[in-house]
This record gives sequence, C-alpha cells and structure tokens, in this order.
Amino acid sequence: MKQVIKGVCIVPMGFANAFLIKGDNGLTLIDAGFVGKESAVFGAIRELGHSPDQLKHLIFTHAHPDHIGSAAAIVRGTGARIYMHRLDIPIAESGGPFRPMTPAPGLVGRVLCKLFFHPDERLDPVTIDQPLTPGKHCRSRVASK
Repeated sequence: MKQVIKGVCIVPMGFANAFLIKGDNGLTLIDAGFVGKESAVFGAIRELGHSPDQLKHLIFTHAHPDHIGSAAAIVRGTGARIYMHRLDIPIAESGGPFRPMTPAPGLVGRVLCKLFFHPDERLDPVTIDQPLTPGKHCRSRVASK
C-alpha cells in the first residue's frame, strides 16, 4: 500500500483502486472495487494498524461494478456508513443493472471494458445512508457521524 499524501493511501485492487483516508473520526474509504476485493480493503486497514470496525465511512464516486462491487461485503464487515450521489443511489440499492461504460481510448481500453464490464451484471444491493449533492459541503456531516 502506498501513501499518496499524508493520511491518504491507495488500496490496489487489480484493475481498480480505492483510497483509504485516516481521519480524526476513523477511517474513510473512497470506492470499494470489484466483487471479491473486500480482503484487499481489510488487509490495507490492518496494514495501517487498525481493525475493520474503525472504517466509519464509505464514499462512492459513481455506481459502476469496479467502484461498488465489494460494498455489501465491506459494510457487513465494518458497519461503515455509505455516501453516494443521489442519482446513483437506485443502482447501488438495487444491485444493477448499470449504465453503459465508455472504454478508455485505444485497443487495451476497449478489450478491458468488454472483459470486465457487463451492464446487465447484478451485485449484492447496498443501502446508501447519505445522498451527496453537488455543490453542498458534506465534510461537516461526514465528520459528525
């Protein structure tokens, strides 16, 4: 695990990454990776000298399987509160189907997108605790929970 800046580490998960933030009120995870990547998250938490129950917040950047795939397992193992943009909440709470994904430019991007992204894929649904709204300052809400 590599530190990006003080208090923020990258959690490598193969073709996707997450970010683990150490704050005064516990740990916050940005994104959850594909299905089956919860062990990478729990390992990163332990590597920082913490236990999984110290993960207090899970923030999603958007609802694609490479960002929310392990969410249900992580929440079961931690009890973390989940935050997501209000327009993506129905996807996470139903477990899919997902909006189409545009591959990165080039052959490799197209191949990887076809291999790993299936719009009809279904995931374990996860309940979102707090919707995020663009332009609203959410730090005080996250920090006070």
